[in-house]
Amino acid sequence: MKCKVCGANNEDYLEYCENCAAPLTPDEPEPEPAEDSYVASTGETPPAWGFVRAPQWPKPEFDANTVSEEDIPASYSSRFNPRPAQQQASAQQPAAPAPGEQGYSNNVRVHTPVQEPTPAFAAAEPEEELVRPYTPTRSANTTRVAKPSSVKKAAPLPKAPVEDTAADDFDDFDDFDDLEYNVKPSRSKKRGGTHSRNMLFIAAVAVLVVLIAVFAIIYLNRNFNGSVGAFFAYTFGGNPFPKPATITSTQMDSGAPAYIVTVYCKNNYTARFTSGETVREDIVGAHAKNCVAWRIPEEIFLPDAPIAESELHVKPAVVVISPNGKETPVEFEDEIVIQIPAIEMTVTSPTVSDFTTDTAVVPITGTVSDNTAGVYVNETQIPIDESGNFSTTYTLPEDGSYTVTIEARKNRYQTASQTFNITYGTGATQDPNGDNTTTPGTVEGNVAFSVNDSVARYATTSTMTVSGTMEAGAVISVSGVELEGDITQDATAGTFSFTVKTADVGLYPVVITATKDTAAKSSTLYLEHRPEKDSYMSGVHVLDYDRIKNYPEHDQGYKVTGRVVEIYQSSPFVTARIQTSAGDIVFSYYSGVSEVAVGDGKTYNLYADPAGTYTLADGSTLPLMHAWYILKDG
Repeated sequence: MKCKVCGANNEDYLEYCENCAAPLTPDEPEPEPAEDSYVASTGETPPAWGFVRAPQWPKPEFDANTVSEEDIPASYSSRFNPRPAQQQASAQQPAAPAPGEQGYSNNVRVHTPVQEPTPAFAAAEPEEELVRPYTPTRSANTTRVAKPSSVKKAAPLPKAPVEDTAADDFDDFDDFDDLEYNVKPSRSKKRGGTHSRNMLFIAAVAVLVVLIAVFAIIYLNRNFNGSVGAFFAYTFGGNPFPKPATITSTQMDSGAPAYIVTVYCKNNYTARFTSGETVREDIVGAHAKNCVAWRIPEEIFLPDAPIAESELHVKPAVVVISPNGKETPVEFEDEIVIQIPAIEMTVTSPTVSDFTTDTAVVPITGTVSDNTAGVYVNETQIPIDESGNFSTTYTLPEDGSYTVTIEARKNRYQTASQTFNITYGTGATQDPNGDNTTTPGTVEGNVAFSVNDSVARYATTSTMTVSGTMEAGAVISVSGVELEGDITQDATAGTFSFTVKTADVGLYPVVITATKDTAAKSSTLYLEHRPEKDSYMSGVHVLDYDRIKNYPEHDQGYKVTGRVVEIYQSSPFVTARIQTSAGDIVFSYYSGVSEVAVGDGKTYNLYADPAGTYTLADGSTLPLMHAWYILKDG
């Protein structure tokens, strides 16, 4: 019989489904098809809605009296073995007395009292086997099957005596209440289960501890550079810095070098960067948590002054300000190293760093690689031309030793500097030979040389030749002027000569240096290329005092008329002051060309060119002019 609930096939005599315990109802007889129906016309039966009718399998014809033990399939579960449980496997049970009308209900049999076994010799009839009570099965979703409301006993079926080999397997199913299925598997009762759970718990705790340690290390490395001390100082000690500030090289959008300065601090603090007039403030945490970063161009760190070193080591000036106003300087472990560009300077005169001279005026000439730089001689700036050339003189006040420093300076550039030690002496000194003879213009320990008196010191030609004598074994070098050809010298005879190019009108300071072993002596010879007298005098202008005062250097000759009121120097140049109706002027000329005197009552007419300014002792300045020709009245 097919179950209408689960579709399982059951035996015809059962009233409840073996699979789901649902009540079984017999199939209704199919009605005869109508003569004009689909079934009558085609001979096919369409499928019914719902459950499919069970196939009509052939049913074996047997009953309890004809079935033997061998007829039961081996795969048939002992759970549904119709044989009742027995105390002894080999004992035979006598037939049970016939129950009353209510002995059976449905297909479940209620146990009847077991009678005492009949002795073997007293058995007159074959034993009858009790029918085993039916035990319904359950579906997967059912944990317990309730008992039916009424139970009736089934009629006994005659059965041949069969040996019961599985009586013990059914001892637990004597009652309908014993049918109970536990969905969850029972837990192990062994001691090993508790031990395993303890080990799993310990392993889980160990893994958790390791994870906490790993995350703690990651947190310390990320926020405190791995320092536990920094963590406690930041958290409990009041230190606002979780880790040191950093400096990283970068570039501006224009490609100029720059640096990223990152300050790590507590949120809501104010970080302030200061460099000269540049001040920048940001609130920590406004753009990133616990830090503030600036991109600062390198030029901000360069001072607006010349720099003596080739490298500049600086640290940013940064402070952090707490919400209550307390300022804390930021300490940087790193520093910014800036390479400073250098100015190249070449001094062509003097030629040696330590020398002796017999003239008070020392010519200084040279070149610089940057014409925007300033050249200073003992802190006095001198002019340079567009090519970077410079030329001036330094006057030694009296006999003695002096230090002259020449420097080329430019803001934010490395200063080029060169120092000279000069010994100035004009008097006679002890002769090195020890014979108490004196040689004017020499100083003990230096090389002796002199220029011949026949040498013309001024002329109107484009070249001038110089000759002289020197100490045997000495070597002559010339600087400050351009030579025509090489120097001719005879170290054995102690003579030398050379030719100076004087193509343009002007004053040419020729620096002559004699060197022997480690001794050296330098002397300056001034050569004048004068303009042609008549043409020059006819081309000069009347004195324009305001112009020469406002423009101290320009190409124009002037006639200056006045009286000499003071003489500042007499050799190798005469430097004096003349008083004119427009104002005082300082003038100079080469010694020996002419002579001037103070308070002689004479009027002097100067034909001179502007030559710069002259600084007086009180710090004031006057226009300076070079006089080519000097004429006296009366």
